[in-house]
Amino acid sequence: MSTETLTNVLAKSKSPYLLQHKDNPVAWQEFTPSTISLAKQLDKPIFLSSGYSACHWCHVLAHESFEDPDVAEIMNRYFVNVKVDREERPDVDRVYMTYLQATSGGGGWPMSIFMTPNLEPFFAGTYFPKGRFKALLLRIAELWDEDREQCEAMGQGAVEQLKEMSGSSNVAESLTSILSSSPPTKIYTQLLRLHDTRYGGFSGGGSRSNGPKFPSCSMTLEPLARLASYEISEQIDRDKCREMGMKMIRGIWRGGIHDWVGGGVARYSVDERWIVPHFEKMLYDQAQLITGALDFALLSNSSEEEDDDHCQSLQDDRKVCFDLASDILEYTLRDLQSPEGGFWSAEDADSANEKGKKSEGAFYIWDKKELDEVLGEDAEVVGYLFGVKEGGNVDMQHDMHGEMTGKNILYQAKEYAEVAAKFDKTDDQVRGIIKNSMVKLKERRDKRERPGLDDKILTSWNGLMLSALAQAATKLPDTYPVKEQCLAAAEKIVSFIRERMWDEHKRELARSWREGKGPGGQTDDYAFMIRGLLDLYEASGKEQHALWAIELQLRQDELFWDEQGGGYFASAPDEHVLVRMKDAQDNAEPSAMSVSLHNLSRLSLIASNEYEKYEKKAEVTYLSIGEELKQMPRAFGYSACGLMDLEWGYREVIIIGSPSDPLTRRYLNLVHTIYAPYQVIIHIDPSHPPKALAEENDVIKSLIQGMINEVSLRICENGTCGLPIKDIEEAKKVLGVE
Repeated sequence: MSTETLTNVLAKSKSPYLLQHKDNPVAWQEFTPSTISLAKQLDKPIFLSSGYSACHWCHVLAHESFEDPDVAEIMNRYFVNVKVDREERPDVDRVYMTYLQATSGGGGWPMSIFMTPNLEPFFAGTYFPKGRFKALLLRIAELWDEDREQCEAMGQGAVEQLKEMSGSSNVAESLTSILSSSPPTKIYTQLLRLHDTRYGGFSGGGSRSNGPKFPSCSMTLEPLARLASYEISEQIDRDKCREMGMKMIRGIWRGGIHDWVGGGVARYSVDERWIVPHFEKMLYDQAQLITGALDFALLSNSSEEEDDDHCQSLQDDRKVCFDLASDILEYTLRDLQSPEGGFWSAEDADSANEKGKKSEGAFYIWDKKELDEVLGEDAEVVGYLFGVKEGGNVDMQHDMHGEMTGKNILYQAKEYAEVAAKFDKTDDQVRGIIKNSMVKLKERRDKRERPGLDDKILTSWNGLMLSALAQAATKLPDTYPVKEQCLAAAEKIVSFIRERMWDEHKRELARSWREGKGPGGQTDDYAFMIRGLLDLYEASGKEQHALWAIELQLRQDELFWDEQGGGYFASAPDEHVLVRMKDAQDNAEPSAMSVSLHNLSRLSLIASNEYEKYEKKAEVTYLSIGEELKQMPRAFGYSACGLMDLEWGYREVIIIGSPSDPLTRRYLNLVHTIYAPYQVIIHIDPSHPPKALAEENDVIKSLIQGMINEVSLRICENGTCGLPIKDIEEAKKVLGVE
């Protein structure tokens, strides 16, 4: 087969990212067995480019190089060129990203990999400017032609190293040995060192950080919430932990990373003050920030013993947390939920500016003249609060391509009290002006070209959103109107996934949906959906959600469990994925391994007839990453959270009573609005007892059999259930609510 027969085949793809490249002069192929066979037949090296639809630098590389006929001609002459959507094929991406990180000390997207026809990588990078990329293509082609044996030897050596890295040589001796190394204290020490005391958040420079800053949860907010709540060590200042978490949440809320006009939060901030965002919006960030904000809202409950100033400070913190969660919920339900109920993946950073040219942030930034025109007499108040300047408020060092010159990003530059004093208004009047102004600005902004939408539906990210919605349905105060939509939206996710993305016959989840099913599901698809289903079970009391979670856990164990080393492989076996990796380290999302650990602990109580099975799997999984938990626990932060929960002690809270009974509602509200991640909530409605779930839990079965029609709450710990409690004040004491 000659080079001329290769053409760009991406028009046949369903991936939004791949479709962005369907008109490139590059003869892109998809990562399929036929493509790999083709590379072998042509005896050419493979250039693999991995990215995702909302990736700004992926677009830059495409515009500079992949759309250039001269660059494309070189690529087509010397390589078989393969495009991978890393969100649809994380198994492929993970292998080569691990190689990239090992060889360069860093990673990111776009990921650029050169490999043999046998898929063995021998050179890797990320974004290359056009001149460097063109020179690199020619140099790699020359190297392949003149010293192919060296390329193959490098590739084979890389694969062997990857296999060693994915092995199970670091299994810990026992849970006791892991706990004795004090992962929580190490996490606290590291976060304290990396904490930006001025602007909040965490990055390499600590208090002198220059950015970037990420709204990470599994590595920051989740551990900090537990460290603030649990009495773990005298070395850990619990108040400081809550303070660090709140400073980060406040920084995000006040910053330009938060979309003041339309809601939601951008992928990250390029600067230390949270002002200049990388404008793409990812579903997984929205979901995790909702749950993180809700956790810190519950941590900010005040007691009668607090002094008035401290009590007011806690109330202010709660409001910021609830405002952020509500803001993100309104955005996701309005702009990311498909009509069928699943949630789309992301909105792009780029869109057309007023001149019709695609640029980053064009949809979100403002010329002062336009603000004045839209807001009229309120423009001065709004401009003062949001730091608006005639010549724009974006620092040149944070605008590499000059795309935001003369423009303004809205961020809270002043306190409301300062604005009120300057304009001789009350605080409430200023807030009213801002609220009305945001409505006007949204009406104007909606006339602009919207950023591109990645409208594929990922099972894993929908699992994260399912958790967020379920928790918001129970934790968000009734004063936030969006709360009313949350439970129904969560149920719609489950219906969509079950009807469209679950194969009842094969008992398997699909990874994605866009005009039909995408590739097969991976470990995180199962793990994140199980967590979401357990959260929805606790929020709704509907046993079918717990039962499907049990079924998915069984299937996850069958497909991904590592019989030799313990823990879960990230993907099912695939002959074209040379190394079967494990997803154990937290990043922008929690790892599938860490979420599975929490799921197993919760299932050991909900489906307690299999307690030993779940507990044993959890223990073996902890041991499989034990040395990493000892040496670098922050990178495994959500797994460390699971250890903290275990050490603190799990409990079941069982409530018997009709949902319509006022006391039942008070009990449910009480248990849902205290911060207790070590708690499993089981609600038994006498009129609709969970008979199927009772077959998985003998405690539930015995309570149903001996049930009397009287509202009660009881706590079960260490295999023993306490006496029924029939008084709300007594319940507060037993639950540790002050």
